[in-house]
Amino acid sequence: WSDCHPPERVRYMRSEIELALSRASLLITDSEFTRREVADYFSWPIEKIRAIPLASAGCFYPRGPELLQGLLQKFSLLEGGYSLFLGTIEPRKNLPTLLDAYESLPVSLRKRWPLILAGYSGWQSEDIFARIEKGSRSGWIRYLGYLLPEDLPLLMAGARLFLFPSFYEGFGLPVLEAMASGIPVVCSNSSSLPEVAGDAALMCDAADTNTLCQLIAKGLEDEVWRASARELGLVQAAKFSWSRCARETVDVYRSLQC
Repeated sequence: WSDCHPPERVRYMRSEIELALSRASLLITDSEFTRREVADYFSWPIEKIRAIPLASAGCFYPRGPELLQGLLQKFSLLEGGYSLFLGTIEPRKNLPTLLDAYESLPVSLRKRWPLILAGYSGWQSEDIFARIEKGSRSGWIRYLGYLLPEDLPLLMAGARLFLFPSFYEGFGLPVLEAMASGIPVVCSNSSSLPEVAGDAALMCDAADTNTLCQLIAKGLEDEVWRASARELGLVQAAKFSWSRCARETVDVYRSLQC
């Protein structure tokens, strides 16, 4: 996905990764998908690569209305009254497809549950922001910009649905954070995301606008699925912990001493 990054970043990363590979005895990746991709792309022995998954921070957990009131008032939002995307506004996150899918929803759904976006303004985002501005005038989308770290868990916990149709993720931490917050998830089935989401999320091909639109509608309206997704998501998120990540990372270093 080199076309999703500035050329100077691509050149820098290629040179630094090749240098790291020339020095390393073992590699650690944060997903099994990335482990296999690194082995294939760089022709590295897969037995010398360990996949050690990340985890969500402890600040991401379900919250009641009393804990959300201040943040939601700050941004003039209602609890469970919006869909949410968190991430850098850049090509890799596949936001044009998300905007196409959301705009294809019935007007009643878009107006009842507007799409909220928050994150850095990234590379090649001018056209995306032009579309966001147009949707804002129609009342179905808002961009909150880059938020303070203490605001993110509250914004996540107040959402009705979390949307993440990214083309490519090495791990996909926002999906895990949403599930840990008790929020149903609709995401793409690309790269590492199925590994993180398990059976808890609705998934489709990142480029399939029509199916994404259908899944968003289901995620907003189907109360039976939503209840199941909340329960499955909390169970799935609990499988990932920083204590496990630390323990398995230490084990890799110790194996080099043998």
